[in-house]
Amino acid sequence: MLNLNIPGCIPAMNQSQLKPYIIVVIEETNLFNFRSFVNLLNQLNLNFVISPDPESAIFHAEYSNPDIIIIPFDPDQANAQETHRQLKQAKITQNVPLLWMNSYSEMNNQNPSSLATAFNALNPFVNFNNSQDNLLPDITIKTLKNQVKLQQELLIKLQAENQQLKRLATLDDLTQVANRRQFYTYLQEQWQSYERGYLSMILCDVDFFKFYNDTYGHLAGDYCLQRIANAIETAVKKVRESKPYLVARYGGEEFAVILPQVDVENARKIAEAIQFQIRSLRIPHLSSPISSLVTNSSGVACAIPGDQSHIQELISAADKAMYQAKFQGRDQVRVAPKIIE
Repeated sequence: MLNLNIPGCIPAMNQSQLKPYIIVVIEETNLFNFRSFVNLLNQLNLNFVISPDPESAIFHAEYSNPDIIIIPFDPDQANAQETHRQLKQAKITQNVPLLWMNSYSEMNNQNPSSLATAFNALNPFVNFNNSQDNLLPDITIKTLKNQVKLQQELLIKLQAENQQLKRLATLDDLTQVANRRQFYTYLQEQWQSYERGYLSMILCDVDFFKFYNDTYGHLAGDYCLQRIANAIETAVKKVRESKPYLVARYGGEEFAVILPQVDVENARKIAEAIQFQIRSLRIPHLSSPISSLVTNSSGVACAIPGDQSHIQELISAADKAMYQAKFQGRDQVRVAPKIIE
């Protein structure tokens, strides 16, 4: 039996490096020079695992989701063809490309013409030209490299699509700032990251937005929310620059800002900057009882992260401060009375 604990065999795919994952099925120890083949895979910078039989390959495939399966090929033996049949019948491997790999150690003893004919018949990836000038190892390596290149291109495309899907899943469709789900995810992450530091939150509500929709229509209301979201993002970005923060649509006409490592006084200043930025849009709101332009009311709260149960207290404190701003006349900023610890 082969010793499968070979240096260089990597047990799992590293997707960040876009290395295709390969399972090599070993059926007979005399089919090829095993170490030479391992060296080839290492030279190609591949992740791979060695399976001694089809059953083991199928087992590994369930956990590793391979991009390619390589089967050693000897035209004088039927094992490779039986392996091909089993792998194509198994649901987990039936759609994985199978690549035949010719023998290294037996190459000099084979008849190139007969081997080329069998290789052509069984290998769907290779168009082998039966010429003495073409050496089978070169063709095999070239084929493997081409297949690897194809898999790398597919992985890059898949990674880009996954990143786009992830981005879309975290954004609010209308305003293109973070959605409520991302708000909670980010808040949880920052709460854990900045324990014993300050974490502030601003909740903003557009004043009399129902009146705005009733007066100007929902399409105008949507455009108004888009402009306000952009104004909040602009105001916060001017202050925070490269420092962490999150602007999210909390619900309806409400927006939230999460400010890691910001104390309550600086959070209040950022809330006031948001007020100014929204006013500077000069969006008409003739049905507002308090102003001819669109305004907003904001509540600020601050916490020192610790107990997980205090996350909801931070949100509640910011919400109460916002409603206090609305109750006291709107178009203003109010701050929660204490820091949550």
